[in-house]
This record gives sequence, structure tokens and C-alpha cells, in this order.
Amino acid sequence: MKGAGDKIRNSLMKRQDALKRFKARKEAFLLNRETIRKEIEEARTIWEQTLEQLPAQELNR
Repeated sequence: MKGAGDKIRNSLMKRQDALKRFKARKEAFLLNRETIRKEIEEARTIWEQTLEQLPAQELNR
């Protein structure tokens, strides 16, 4: 079993690289999700303010 150490080392390096890529993708996802949440909250606030400015309607429940 010549080169077993090299095979193990290469395997561990590949695993470490894959873990780094995963963590980077996860971080990007979390940042995007937070941005989307903020945009939704902002849109909700704008929508509520817009509804408050409209005249009252008789059929509004």
C-alpha cells in the first residue's frame, strides 16, 4: 500500500475544500435571506402606510 498516506491526505484536503465551499454558500444564503426579510418588512410598512392614507370605504371590514 504505497502512497496510502498521500491518498488519505488528498481525501482530507478534498473534504476540507468541500466544507469551505459549503460554508461560503451557506453564509451567502443567510445574507440573501436576511436581505429579503428586510425588503419584505419595508414593503409591508409601505403598504400599511398607503392603506392608512386611503379614504375610508363603506365595505371595508
